[in-house]
Amino acid sequence: MPTLIGREAELDRVTGLLGRRGALVVTGGRGSGRSRLLTVAAERAHDRGHRVVALPAPAEPLTVVRRLLLAVRRDLPALASADARAALAFLELAPGPPPADPARAARAVLAELDQRRPLFLTVDDVDLLPAATAALVSTVTGVAGAVLLAGRADRIPAPLTRLPRLTLPPLGPRDSIQLLETRPHPPTGRARAEVLHHAAGNPAALLELGGGDGPLRSEFARRVAALPDPTGRLLLHLAAVTAPGSAGPSPAGPVDPRLVAAAAGVAGTAWPAAERAGLIVAGGSAVAFVHPVAADVVYHAATAHQRAQAHRGLARHRPEQWGLHLAAVTSGPDETVAAGWEAAGAGLRSRGELMPAALAMERAAARSPGPEAAARRLARAVADTHRLGAAGWTADLTAAMRRLGTDPESTASAEFTAALALSRSGRQHDAYGVITAARRSGRSATVAMTRLVASVAAISGQAGHRRGLAGLLAEVAPQLDPADLVLMRLISDPADPAGRAFAALIEPPRPGDDRRTLAVRGTIAAFADRSDLAVALLRAVRDDEPGAGPALVARGETDTALGAVGDTNPALVAALIDTGRWPLADRVADSIDASGLPVLRAALEALRAHLQALRGDSAGAMRLVRCAWARIDVEQHRSVHIRLLRAAGLAAMVAGDHDDAYRYLRSMFDREGRPLEPFLAGRGIADLVSAAVRSGHADEARPILAAVRAEAGADPTVRLQMLLHHAEALLTDGPEADHRFELVTGCEAAAEWPFELAQARLHHGEWLRRARRPRDARARLSAAATTFAELGATRPAEYAQRELQASGSTARSGLLTPQEQQVAELAARGLRNREIAELLFISVRTVGAHLRSVYPKLGISGRHHLPAALGS
Repeated sequence: MPTLIGREAELDRVTGLLGRRGALVVTGGRGSGRSRLLTVAAERAHDRGHRVVALPAPAEPLTVVRRLLLAVRRDLPALASADARAALAFLELAPGPPPADPARAARAVLAELDQRRPLFLTVDDVDLLPAATAALVSTVTGVAGAVLLAGRADRIPAPLTRLPRLTLPPLGPRDSIQLLETRPHPPTGRARAEVLHHAAGNPAALLELGGGDGPLRSEFARRVAALPDPTGRLLLHLAAVTAPGSAGPSPAGPVDPRLVAAAAGVAGTAWPAAERAGLIVAGGSAVAFVHPVAADVVYHAATAHQRAQAHRGLARHRPEQWGLHLAAVTSGPDETVAAGWEAAGAGLRSRGELMPAALAMERAAARSPGPEAAARRLARAVADTHRLGAAGWTADLTAAMRRLGTDPESTASAEFTAALALSRSGRQHDAYGVITAARRSGRSATVAMTRLVASVAAISGQAGHRRGLAGLLAEVAPQLDPADLVLMRLISDPADPAGRAFAALIEPPRPGDDRRTLAVRGTIAAFADRSDLAVALLRAVRDDEPGAGPALVARGETDTALGAVGDTNPALVAALIDTGRWPLADRVADSIDASGLPVLRAALEALRAHLQALRGDSAGAMRLVRCAWARIDVEQHRSVHIRLLRAAGLAAMVAGDHDDAYRYLRSMFDREGRPLEPFLAGRGIADLVSAAVRSGHADEARPILAAVRAEAGADPTVRLQMLLHHAEALLTDGPEADHRFELVTGCEAAAEWPFELAQARLHHGEWLRRARRPRDARARLSAAATTFAELGATRPAEYAQRELQASGSTARSGLLTPQEQQVAELAARGLRNREIAELLFISVRTVGAHLRSVYPKLGISGRHHLPAALGS
């Protein structure tokens, strides 16, 4: 189904028209995507069986009537009404008199046909409609299915102003980047940052700035070419101030027209021609281009000589920025020019305009007479681009600093900043390469460098990155806090016994614990499968300062990646899912702002997909999986990739496609069966074996299970032991299988991971039923169904109920709740209420309430009838 980048909510609202009659006017700035939205909406309407008609604009009323009737002409002969016969005559497709009022006849015919097949009308550029045509369209909106219109908000014709509106806002940072990446040759580094800055979320600007071809560029070029020479000179001087790539470091915005006219040597009376051409907006003491693409077209259509003349004129009449314009027409080192750019950068930075500030500092460095001044200015530009989130630009600037060969301390700081920015933007190999290059040049290992490599290794899952981390730890271990050292060792080797020993000593959060300590210890607890403790510690991180985290990282306010609050969010969501706190996992995931952080966004989408699959929403899970896979390079983000593979496998399993489930889950391991990522892949071993057994790949799963056990070491965590026992039970039979299942279902600690425990009970119950032990099977299956229902795992709960019925229970699915079924089973076996309460960890009063509910449902009067009613 067709879609639009960054317009999902708007498209959903438009699509909502298809199920009912109604009209909607789409408004937005030039190039905001109004026409594209109409096109995609029309495609959706056609796919859903609507008759789609695009009305011309501008057009006279009779032209619109003819277009409407032509669209339905094949259906008119089937109508017996006089209006239909008159409509055919109007189209000259049948004899007879045409209608006296064609518009009224068209409305009547449309109303009749809409009952048979709904009509979807689109009208673009309604701001250009003649008044009479606008009035006709207004009357049609009341009879013809759904009507979608688009135009400029300030010029909607009066007859259509009563209709509801949908305004298209600028795209956000993530969507802007995604749209920019659709260009055949998307810009990189500084050029990319400039386009994103000047486009300001306008879709057409993102696609057409910096040389991208498109209809807007062609239209503006045609209008510019038709202008008289004086007006063209005015526009060139205006573009020299504001256009992307010009001397002016600030984005397109209002400029004093008198200043521009004086610099150009042209009378101000030449401005109206540009305004009539739709290129500028002028008012009072301000003039601005209507669109950044218009400024770009004007500036780059001029020759180099013409641009130089414009900058010389502006240098004379803009004393506060004379150095900037002088820089555009001179070359070579010049401290005066460099200082002018540096001053401009400081002013821009103080206003929060980081892109132009970084650009100004880069230009200042390029014109600096000496390497020391150039390095200092580049270092400031590195800081600006890092805060801006422009990782490629940051890396380019850092490489330029390294080539200068001065101030090793500043270069080291810039290298670290570049590596951090590259990691944040999803370029783990490049981030690791920057650190490696620094090490080859003789740079000593630092704590910050080691923490960053640990973060890269945890995200990438690459063995080479983990080995590099081990080498750095050998140098900096004495300088590290014990908790930091343990966490890095666990990343380097998840089976590290010292890490496990430390994790066993971690205590719940205490008053006075600082946020970073909580974050590191909570992450250690997550690695060590102490999931409840991880939840407590990582929730305390967020509770200490709500809303903190990713925003801090994006602003560059954390010293390193490892242990930053933003990095703990996926670990917290994962631990909440594992421990059965699914509604809270939803709320935490929804509260995280991942704008400009593609790795974090993909990780959160992977976790949401996992949760959707557990709940039984296979289609929803796969939509999220595909979105996340589109954001990352899987070889650089194996931790996210493994989560996505597991979510996809669970989604396929829920849908009953065990072959696909096995294919996805098998991809978490290499050809020899070793986990592609040392921590997460092993936690999916029971899912893999279950899919393998059900799809006929049991023999292929055995070496993978052996590899996971070998990777786990001599002392696996309790959780991993349970998962290994579960997997081995599925691959064996007889008493050994029963024993393995009992090691899981009888483990007191298993309650910490309720879904995994319920899965083991379900599989054990299936095995017991096939082993002709129905009573034991019902106890396991009833407990599994109860847990699944309480968690909200709809599909697994339904499956467990079907197995329960197959085991001989006569209580129909849906007649008793899962816990009522469990209480009734135990009461039928002769257990007293207190014994049942102790077994199920509920109160005696709750047991009594369940039994009072069970008796009338089963049509019995007391507990002595339960064995017969339940078929025990």
